[in-house]
Amino acid sequence: MLDKMCAFLARAPALQGLSMAVGDVGPQPGTAGLWTKGITVLERRENLLGGVRQRCRAEFTLRLCLPLTQAENAARLLALQSWAAAESAAHRAPVFGNTDTEREVLRAEQGRIERADAGGTVVYTVRLQADYTQSFTEELQ
Repeated sequence: MLDKMCAFLARAPALQGLSMAVGDVGPQPGTAGLWTKGITVLERRENLLGGVRQRCRAEFTLRLCLPLTQAENAARLLALQSWAAAESAAHRAPVFGNTDTEREVLRAEQGRIERADAGGTVVYTVRLQADYTQSFTEELQ
């Protein structure tokens, strides 16, 4: 999932020029770090044949370390969130489920300043949520 999300974010125009890695963001301006906050099962249904269908939400946190240029950084965050919404609506977001993939939704939200330091850099966070459906079937032996 992390690899899929990193590849997806690498296409974001608002993130061009940033160095992205899985894990926490470094202290250097122009870097981004992505990690997962885990998966939550939102709904679980089981059928008579033992098949299970789960509606899940994968959550990620994206941290950006940027130079202290508040107007440009605010525009970057808004552009990223708008781009993610448009990609999700066009079904170009990463696919995490194995069924009902047309119902998958990706949201980038709650972009905010996490901290600023005296060296002139600011760390921003954006929460990414992917809702998807996963089906499991019991194998008869």
